[in-house]
Amino acid sequence: MRILLISEDNSLKTIVTKFGDNSDISVIIHDDDSNPIKVLSNYLSLQPSVIIIDDDYLAPNTVPILESMRKVNKKTKIIFATSDSSIELGKKVSQLGIYFYAIKPVDENEFRELLDSILKAKSQQYYEP
Repeated sequence: MRILLISEDNSLKTIVTKFGDNSDISVIIHDDDSNPIKVLSNYLSLQPSVIIIDDDYLAPNTVPILESMRKVNKKTKIIFATSDSSIELGKKVSQLGIYFYAIKPVDENEFRELLDSILKAKSQQYYEP
């Protein structure tokens, strides 16, 4: 399974990288360019099972990027992280099929449990008769 983290947040990078180190998960970090075209291109070329999107890194382009990702693949699990706790943003992104909405700073243990649950669900999908 591949996880694509789109963020410059060192805390998120550390949590996700540690998780990848302790499992057979491939973690790719996109933190070099917040240009929407480059973000979408990276997403299309990698075809990750899980995307962790940091709104603080992509704003104000986060919602259009999410809409484009959803048009390409509705099955990708999207974890949305933000320090913006506004209801307006929550309404916008919840309509896009977000798997999990996290307000930063995220708790490392809770985030690891979330990633573990996604990993378990994915492995059950692959092995069910």
